[in-house]
Amino acid sequence: MAKRTYPPTAERIGIFLAAWREIAPQASFAGMNLAEFETQTASLAERIQKLQALDAQYAAELKAREEADVAAREILRLVAHGVRGNPAYGEDSQLYRAMGFVPLSQRQSGLTRKSGAAAGAPAANGAA
Repeated sequence: MAKRTYPPTAERIGIFLAAWREIAPQASFAGMNLAEFETQTASLAERIQKLQALDAQYAAELKAREEADVAAREILRLVAHGVRGNPAYGEDSQLYRAMGFVPLSQRQSGLTRKSGAAAGAPAANGAA
């Protein structure tokens, strides 16, 4: 037998309310009438609305943070260029290093030479 899945609680409350209003608006169930049921279940709707508002605020703050991040990165780029272009400091200064860059005098060329064995050449021991 397939397991029955129910809609979310807030949706179920709406279904209960609609059915109760339509079919038995004057009846009492579980010791409460329709108005009491609405009052007792209203806190869920309030919490849902509050969470939806907080979700919207959170999304707005994420967007604002992203925009601030872009602006801050541009400022960092401009300052780094300013340090590089300043004759008193430049690309080989302690300040440039302290900002997280590799000073010009400490950069490596990037040139590497592979040895014959490491490049996949046959062994030179005479074995064929």
